[in-house]
Amino acid sequence: MSDSKEIVALLERILEVLENIERKLESKKEIKDIDPFALLELPDKLRETAMALIKLESATASDVARITGRGRAIESHYLNTLVRMGYAKKKRDGRRVVYEI
Repeated sequence: MSDSKEIVALLERILEVLENIERKLESKKEIKDIDPFALLELPDKLRETAMALIKLESATASDVARITGRGRAIESHYLNTLVRMGYAKKKRDGRRVVYEI
């Protein structure tokens, strides 16, 4: 019986996170058409990077790497993959590349 309660609690937490993502995505005009459930279809590493970028709203690869605990270079690769997939945008700020959801 406790297993079913744990599963229900976990599913409620997942729903809460997805609703939070949906609210953040709706506040962004360019990405308004993205379904937050589409993020669940991403591989785990890309999803973790996307979630960190959603939390930060605008960040460099180094900023995202601090949250995920991975290296800057791999986060740069994942962020560029998200840009190619249409989940993020990037812009140059001097020597820095800033990614946004």
